[in-house]
Amino acid sequence: MTRRNSLTDGERLGFVRRWLDTFQSEAAAARSIGMKRQQLNEMTNGEKPFSDRVLNAAGIKVVRPPAEYYLMDEI
Repeated sequence: MTRRNSLTDGERLGFVRRWLDTFQSEAAAARSIGMKRQQLNEMTNGEKPFSDRVLNAAGIKVVRPPAEYYLMDEI
């Protein structure tokens, strides 16, 4: 079995849905992290990408590579 460094879109959605299932409603889940139900609904329906807040609540750690800086030869 090969290891990957990142979760696929489907895997992220699965973790978020499992987290949502711990609440009585999507509105309750959204309130628990300080966002509107509509925003959370747009993310779970694939209309918008998941925010870091949602991913963290679902137990997914978001790691972004550090910024890299290069000198420009010409401006």
